[in-house]
Amino acid sequence: MADNIPPAKRSSAQASDLRPKWVPMRDDQYSGLTALARDLMDARTRKIERITENTLIRVGIDLLLAHPELLAGDTEEDLRAHALAYMARLQGPPKEDEGRDE
Repeated sequence: MADNIPPAKRSSAQASDLRPKWVPMRDDQYSGLTALARDLMDARTRKIERITENTLIRVGIDLLLAHPELLAGDTEEDLRAHALAYMARLQGPPKEDEGRDE
């Protein structure tokens, strides 16, 4: 059964293995997700499967389940802030020339 397989070891999701979950999104999340899925589709070197908004949502869920240390807090805002701060620490300090217009 797919539930016993770690997310990193699972192959592409089969429609018969998926359960729907409706998630309300802010306008910026919806448009950003759509744009990101489109950009990733366009950038593919192997046109094996489509990359959709749902693909990205499933990847995001797998990331959170694999790394619960990203999440801490009592509200959605707390959870988001902690996860983003954690990821920023992993990236290290910004380079000196980052953010400058040339």
